Amino acid sequence: MSVTPIDVNDNALKATNAFRHQRRSVVAAYLLALFVMTLLFGWLLNEQYQQEIEAAESRITARANVVTEWAKGVFAQSGQALFGLAELLTIQGMPDADNTQVLERALENLTHYVPLVNEVGVMDLNGRVLASSNGNRNAGANIGHTQFFNAFKQGGQQELITPLYWSDRNQHYYLYHGRRLDSPTGDFMGVVVSSIIPDIFADSLEQMHVYDGESIALVDSESRLIARHPALDEQFAVGRKIPSPQADQKLANEETAWSLKALSPVDDRERLFRMQRVGEYPMLAVVGIDLHELLAAWRQRALILSLVMGMLALLGAWGARHYLSRLALAQQLSQRIEEREQARAEAQVAAAAFQTHLGILITDARGRILKANDTFTRISGYSEAEVMGKNPRMFSSGLHNAAFYRRLWEQVLKTGKWEGEIWNQRKNGELFPEWLTISAVYDTDGVLTNYVATMSDISERKAAEQEIHQLAFYDPLTGLANRRLFMDRMGAALKELQRHQRCGALLFIDIDNFKQINDTLGHYTGDQLLQGLARRMSQMLRDTDTLARLGGDEFAVLIEGVDSNHGQTSQLAERIANKLLAVLAEPVVLAEESVTITGSIGITIMASSEHNVDDYLQQVDMALFQAKSTGRHTVCFFDPAMQAALLAHVKLEADLRHALANQQWQLYYQPQVNHQGTITGVEVLLRWLHPERGLVSPGEFIPLLESTELINEVGEWVLEDACYQLARWAQHPRLSQLTISVNISPMQFRDKDFLQRVDGVFARTQAPLHRLKLEVTESLFVEARDYARDKMLSLKAKGVRFSLDDFGTGYSSLAYLAQLPLDQLKIDQSFVQQVLESQANAAIVESTIALAESLNLEVIAEGVETEAQQAWLLAHDCRAYQGYLFGHPMEIEAFEAQILGR
Repeated sequence: MSVTPIDVNDNALKATNAFRHQRRSVVAAYLLALFVMTLLFGWLLNEQYQQEIEAAESRITARANVVTEWAKGVFAQSGQALFGLAELLTIQGMPDADNTQVLERALENLTHYVPLVNEVGVMDLNGRVLASSNGNRNAGANIGHTQFFNAFKQGGQQELITPLYWSDRNQHYYLYHGRRLDSPTGDFMGVVVSSIIPDIFADSLEQMHVYDGESIALVDSESRLIARHPALDEQFAVGRKIPSPQADQKLANEETAWSLKALSPVDDRERLFRMQRVGEYPMLAVVGIDLHELLAAWRQRALILSLVMGMLALLGAWGARHYLSRLALAQQLSQRIEEREQARAEAQVAAAAFQTHLGILITDARGRILKANDTFTRISGYSEAEVMGKNPRMFSSGLHNAAFYRRLWEQVLKTGKWEGEIWNQRKNGELFPEWLTISAVYDTDGVLTNYVATMSDISERKAAEQEIHQLAFYDPLTGLANRRLFMDRMGAALKELQRHQRCGALLFIDIDNFKQINDTLGHYTGDQLLQGLARRMSQMLRDTDTLARLGGDEFAVLIEGVDSNHGQTSQLAERIANKLLAVLAEPVVLAEESVTITGSIGITIMASSEHNVDDYLQQVDMALFQAKSTGRHTVCFFDPAMQAALLAHVKLEADLRHALANQQWQLYYQPQVNHQGTITGVEVLLRWLHPERGLVSPGEFIPLLESTELINEVGEWVLEDACYQLARWAQHPRLSQLTISVNISPMQFRDKDFLQRVDGVFARTQAPLHRLKLEVTESLFVEARDYARDKMLSLKAKGVRFSLDDFGTGYSSLAYLAQLPLDQLKIDQSFVQQVLESQANAAIVESTIALAESLNLEVIAEGVETEAQQAWLLAHDCRAYQGYLFGHPMEIEAFEAQILGR
């Protein structure tokens, strides 16, 4: 099996793509490994960091606990001493101011037993110092004005320790610990106070061992330094306020212990602090550790790990680069092997190319045939031996003249190549089309040496093109022009009209009742009929006329280039149309039966270039519609009035869709009265106030509302507005008894959401439903009477009443009249207005009244215009009326003014 150049090229391309894919894979694998290693080392360093922080936090928490317990012990000793002294004074009572020597000696001895206390004093109930462990140096001093003393005297404080307090007398900071003195009866009689010097805390902290970067401090509740180890310089002496917003916030939130990282205000180094309240005393124990010192070992490990990771990344990069170099070398070697294979394959291709599916002829520079391949033999029928040494003109078909061949060879000599379609002759004399390419071959010196001709038989392609053209432009059933070809020829006819002012005519032909033939005799018979009619009509037309089947049973005729006279063109079109009607009416034998058919023809004259194809198609379509509407088997010319009516109809329909949104609907109210002339209710009548046409007749827009299905939305709006009106009248004593009748369209009533819409209106308006009458027509009950009855019963259950409108003009039936839940019959005005002139109408009205009485239904007559008509109706027991005699339809303001005016 030989290797073709295409295979070699494909292999080279695949190898190159494989190398690129491998290179991308190696780089991606290296980057992924580097990413994973970075994540792993990062996670390890983070874990070690967290362990260092957690270990340090545990250590400083333990330190803080020790300091806290020790400080609480100091205050406990002071509190115990004050408690014993208070008990003694409670039993013995307070000494006189002149007899305090014994008490002072006792206080002095107390300071010896409790060395943590610097001084102890006793204050009477006014805050004056009675005795002190320092003798009479403080005698007479008074602290009655201080907040500290008033907390015991007035606030009832039992025991209290102050933050650092500066003593002007001793020029030193103290912590004061006081306890209230009460008499046996519970009355306040003074305070015993001990002073604790901060040096005691400093001495104790110095006894604790601290690590490098660690510090232990005590601060009061106002963030002032009490003691610190290691000690600080004078800039941070005892009593110096150390700002800490975080600590202030925690104290404000009454937290007892917390940890935080912050810059130390002492040395501006970041530390991890542990802060704890010392019991209930105004003191915080603060243990801090320098994070720089703490994390020194961690940073060293991080540096080592980073170096290790960098070395691994470099080793990985070197390995990936080495692997990629080997891949590149292997790819280059493979490419050179494939290039060698390609060169060998090209030699094989050159040998095999001559046996291609194309016919090949090789001639010398003078045109003598040197070689021909097997495909040429198969196409032409000549063997290679038969054509050797001869000139290719032996294959000439004779269909091309000398000028054609001269231009052919001129192009070959000029450009070195000619390509095109040509007809040649086979050995058996058959002419056939072929696609021919002639190329000139030159040697390295530019001298013409050979001609190479390649050819392919395109007979089948030409036949396929013809078939495609037939399918694209002709009807497959009748062979007539189809819609596409007909439209093209119409466009050409309009251009002819524009250039030469020559009129034309357009005819649409529709077979009357063709569907019945399909339904009764079958579609195959219907197709035979269409084929026969197409043949008949073609015989009646000129060669210049175009007959087309547009689809189904609809045909079209285009008459072109008749004359510039409109009248003559119309006469010609009419004569042709009558001929076509006559030939259509000839009996046809279908399925052994003689069938006579008819057709309808619409015509429009193409006399103006101002209209386009679509305009004329619309015109002839309207003319055909008019012909079919006037009884079929007739000819009808297009009348511009048709188009004007259609455009007016379309515009009215478009305006109708905006009427509700633009609030163009208005409700008018026509009174309904009883036999005494009292207004008992109204009928709501819908009016359309068009912005251009003014009031539009309901006869025009009601059918449009139903055909566009807008009747549901508009009808809902009418019902809702009427119900709101009923709700307003219910609040007025002179209008509360009026009823409102609302017309309901059959289409509206048949809507599946009708009950849901109506219930929504009732819920929103809260109208008195027993004052609401829905007027329905007889056409509602022609189909699905039981379905309509169920909806009526559902509404009747809510209190709604029903009136049958226009009774007697439709499909009046006693069957549905007896079964439906009606409350009223309305006699149509066409009968009422003729009761005095027509005995037949009078009898119908009289019978309707009697029928209503027998069915226990109310009856109302509409269209009452004269007093004589009312008198006749009253004489025949009709006691409710509606008509111009009692009032024209009017707006709500005018109606209410009429009622209230009466």
